[in-house]
Amino acid sequence: MKKKAIRFIERIKAECGSRETVILFGMVVAAMYCPVWGGYLLYAIFRWKWCFAAASAYLVFWAGPFTPFFPCCIAITLFIKKMMRRRQRDE
Repeated sequence: MKKKAIRFIERIKAECGSRETVILFGMVVAAMYCPVWGGYLLYAIFRWKWCFAAASAYLVFWAGPFTPFFPCCIAITLFIKKMMRRRQRDE
């Protein structure tokens, strides 16, 4: 089991090593946190309390200790990268 975990981490490290993947990962993280910064921005502009509450709830949920935010972001990033490679190969 330990060897499988180590191989998995090494594979993730190898996949995320390129500059393109790091940029894509940053875009995925920004998109996943869009409800947070968007909600706070709407609250700052219009003073809508529900935007502040929704953004805070989203932030608390994803920042929680048992919520896999970064594994989800890594999975989405690698999926998008795989789809991009497949599309390039098919063209």
